Amino acid sequence: MARIASKLERAVRALLIVHGKATFDDCFISNDSRTRNILPNRTVLAHAQVQTRSYREEGEVHFGIQHHFPIVDQPGTAPGTQSVAMDAYVNDTEATLFGLDPVGKSLDALADEITAAGRWLAQTDNTPAGDLFATQNADMVNFRCDWVKASNPYLTRGNVENEKTAIWAEILNFSAGVSTATDPN
Repeated sequence: MARIASKLERAVRALLIVHGKATFDDCFISNDSRTRNILPNRTVLAHAQVQTRSYREEGEVHFGIQHHFPIVDQPGTAPGTQSVAMDAYVNDTEATLFGLDPVGKSLDALADEITAAGRWLAQTDNTPAGDLFATQNADMVNFRCDWVKASNPYLTRGNVENEKTAIWAEILNFSAGVSTATDPN
């Protein structure tokens, strides 16, 4: 039953891809073993899962979207250029999740979009590659995100204790109710 956390990771990554904010090459999930040498990049990571019903895949998942970005300004650029670019990169994720206006879209609408993106993974485009992709993601066909909310703290930073590090990490934190049941909670 621990698979709902990984299903949520895949669905959130799919949401960013569907909205054109990421690709499978620059957006990762926690158990993705590929080298993350493309910067900037995002990683969707489920931190914890609390099972709410022992008899079905359902629970509350705490997750974050990590944004990794080079910290060092390139030669010939103004000081702080990388910081401004990092802010824009994180803001792009927030705009995708919450909308562009100050009020934003409802979090119920975001949960519905995460559900649709997760289920999109199980659909084929009727090509051999699409059939294989849908088969590999067949477990997403009944995935559902019932609710989502920003966590407290909402924004955390990766390990920046070593000032010589070359990569920043900014993490947006959330909780979501996730299930694979036919009926909502």
